[in-house]
Amino acid sequence: MSRGTRRHLVQTLCAVVLVASAGACASIPTSGGVMESSAEVDSVSDLGFDVQGPATDAGPEQIVQGFVSAAQFGPASAATFDIAREYTTPVAWSAWDEYTQVLVLSEYPRWTVGEFDDSTAVTSVQGEATVVASLDESGVYTELAEPSVVDVTFDLARGTDGQWRISGLEDGLLVLADFLGNAFHRTPLYYPTPDREWWVPDVRWFPGQSWRTAATQAILDGPPERLAQSAVSVVPDGATLAIDAVTVAENGTIDVSLTSAISSAPPEDRALLVAQLEATLREGDGRTVVLSAGTSPLAATSAAEPSRPVTVGDAVAVLGAGSEEGQVLRRVVGRELTDPAVPPDLAGLDVTAVAVGTDDATVVVRDGAGRLVRVGEDGRSELLVGRRVAPPSIDRFDAVWTAVGGELRVVLPAGGVVPVEPEWLADLPVRSLRVAPEGARIALVTDSPDGPEVWVAAIERDADEVPTGLSTPVRVGGPVDSVEAVEWSEESTLTLLGRDPDGARGLFVAGVGGLASSNDGLTRPLATTAVPTAVAAGVGASPTLVLDADGTLHVRQSAALWPVVSEDVVAVAYPG
Repeated sequence: MSRGTRRHLVQTLCAVVLVASAGACASIPTSGGVMESSAEVDSVSDLGFDVQGPATDAGPEQIVQGFVSAAQFGPASAATFDIAREYTTPVAWSAWDEYTQVLVLSEYPRWTVGEFDDSTAVTSVQGEATVVASLDESGVYTELAEPSVVDVTFDLARGTDGQWRISGLEDGLLVLADFLGNAFHRTPLYYPTPDREWWVPDVRWFPGQSWRTAATQAILDGPPERLAQSAVSVVPDGATLAIDAVTVAENGTIDVSLTSAISSAPPEDRALLVAQLEATLREGDGRTVVLSAGTSPLAATSAAEPSRPVTVGDAVAVLGAGSEEGQVLRRVVGRELTDPAVPPDLAGLDVTAVAVGTDDATVVVRDGAGRLVRVGEDGRSELLVGRRVAPPSIDRFDAVWTAVGGELRVVLPAGGVVPVEPEWLADLPVRSLRVAPEGARIALVTDSPDGPEVWVAAIERDADEVPTGLSTPVRVGGPVDSVEAVEWSEESTLTLLGRDPDGARGLFVAGVGGLASSNDGLTRPLATTAVPTAVAAGVGASPTLVLDADGTLHVRQSAALWPVVSEDVVAVAYPG
């Protein structure tokens, strides 16, 4: 494709595709630094599409580019898919499975057209597509560690009217990264933990025009295999959608009609299912779910709703030996340090890392590089000694997670250390780890032959909540180099301490299943005013904290504002 053709396509999309925000392209800055903004962008439902059908006597390249440009918005609008169909023959359209996979592209492919002349009836158009992410048929988002070039081919035939149409194409969609969020709806599905205390999020991307229906069906299907031992389903066997649609009434009520099998569920299970659907479908706008067996509404019952993952409590910081007291632990409250109710005795310890439980009563420190010690009102207790002990993380059951010599270990509240040895982790030494607030997921930084990698897996436990294994993991934040540490900063977002392409240390945010608050789901750098050597983050309203090489603790207030909290800090952590 020529530069002029590519420029014309972008201008056309800006002018006619997103007609509801016609001034958007004129207002997008084309130079200057990246800026943060609290302004909300239009949702898919607020956007209109004015995609045009094929022009008379359009050439093969124009037909293919027109189809790709139109089809990428089809998931948000059936009418747009109808226009995309005009670029194909009826047979080709009928054979095409658009959702087999979705390739997320950094830019439109560069097309090469096969030879043809006025007498030619068939030809082909080939392109090289630069893929940065993908969606599978279940809506699971995968970000590539490096962009990958994929060859795509379209066959074309000239009809009796002399017009070119696509006669053969590969299954799946090509979508520009900038438009992924306009076509697909990023949807966190929520499943309850086995004790029904917390929600476990599972992020998917569903077609914008039918995302509530797809999300409801996914909830009814139960947790995916990777969460099968970390979350539960309260849906009775045989309960499915009575009609293949979930509708929203004018008053905002979401009507979910299921088959009669739902009537067999106990009232408390039905109440939890309603809460599960509301958490998944309402997007915080106050909508309520009405559950029906066929056309008969089921009586509403109430139940305690599980909590969404959130960090509970303040961060703690350990100040160095610059005072007469030696090392001391303080609470971090905003930009201030305050004394805990019962300051733990750190005398004689060389604290290099700290962890605190959700009840503030459990504090564990790493002494030097090879020992974990619990400190508190009852004095000290040595938890373990080993080679290369990783900074600890405390889950909601008060178990202490770490790695010894790269091997994952858990210190149980009642005493004893258990190994967690999933097969996939056998040859991947662990250098950093963090358990999510709900205790069902863990983020790990491992050392591989190609360098550090970040993985998220579900935690498998026995009936006594003792960890027994990890599920098959998903890789997160692949584009970030040399990751040293990982923190949960939102329920499905990780903050990574890594290095940029120039080798400079920095922070990055990466989504588990695609980053929230972005149209493309891709990993982003997080601007800081200091060069971080350590990071602490919490889920919810907890501001990110960073330590620099001088031991100065900074708190994030905005991209450009990281005021100093304290100096002479050696370790910092949020509960978890």
